[in-house]
Amino acid sequence: MQRWIQLILLGIIAVITPLHYCGVIFGWYYTVFWFDIPMHIMGGVFIGALFVYLFRVRHNFLKTESFLTFVILGVGFTVLVGVLWEFYELFTDVLIIKRYSILNAPGGIHFDTLKDLFNDIVGGAIAVGFFARKALEK
Repeated sequence: MQRWIQLILLGIIAVITPLHYCGVIFGWYYTVFWFDIPMHIMGGVFIGALFVYLFRVRHNFLKTESFLTFVILGVGFTVLVGVLWEFYELFTDVLIIKRYSILNAPGGIHFDTLKDLFNDIVGGAIAVGFFARKALEK
């Protein structure tokens, strides 16, 4: 299981990294309305799988937790990372790219943030549920 999940994590990074690079360089995040949806789902899958790897496979910290408790903790971990990522996006949009200032951000940004967090949660829940079930089988 440990080697298998490591390869999955590496594969997700190998897909996300060039796509994110192209999304930033070519402006796909702003011109292709759906581009960030699969990116956030893949990011959620990565974080969910990373949670299972770190806390069940690698260090076995949460071995006594029930499956449901483990999934809830994993999704919570995904939400935490997703919220931190949204702060990063806001920081880059306001301070680095200077797309808008913090005081005149477009109203649609709130919907986009909620959509991004929802997609993070979906990806994280899928990964934690799947990988935690596999980890419990061994």
